[in-house]
Amino acid sequence: MTDPRPRPKYGEYAPLPPAAPDGVSEPTTGAQYPAPTLQTAVPNVIPASTPTAPPERKQRMWDVFLTATLLLFGVVDVINSFGTIANLGPILREGLAAQGFDGFAADEAAAEAGAVANIVRVIALVLTIVFALIQVQRKRIAFWIPLVGATIATLAMLVAIFVAVLSDPGFMAYVDSIQQQ
Repeated sequence: MTDPRPRPKYGEYAPLPPAAPDGVSEPTTGAQYPAPTLQTAVPNVIPASTPTAPPERKQRMWDVFLTATLLLFGVVDVINSFGTIANLGPILREGLAAQGFDGFAADEAAAEAGAVANIVRVIALVLTIVFALIQVQRKRIAFWIPLVGATIATLAMLVAIFVAVLSDPGFMAYVDSIQQQ
């Protein structure tokens, strides 16, 4: 028994129901569908090699606006705070003097920590802009990317401040004297 049709690919043809002998009707169980014939089955067959394109994503304008606004805030923040973070020693001296400690002397460590913080902040900003633009181009939600970049930049600045303050031996002696009281 040879089938004249070409060998089907997965899902291309459904098996035809067996033909009932003459005079015998098929039992009625459930919904009745007309038996497909070769003429009705072939036009409805979709070739397996036809690629189906995914549906086009809709651009969310609120996301584009919010992402652009957050990126702009990040650029302005990095530009405005660059000089302050680079010159971290005097800023820390003033801040610690307001708290009652008049002897901050780790200006060199503060300058190095500030330089590292500025480098990390600029790199975080550039990566944030690149990844956010890629997500916007792909029409995916991207507003969270500048928020993550801002978090990384803030952590870099806080680590730089902690390193600069904790590297001052006078400040550590001051903390020890407060704890002993």
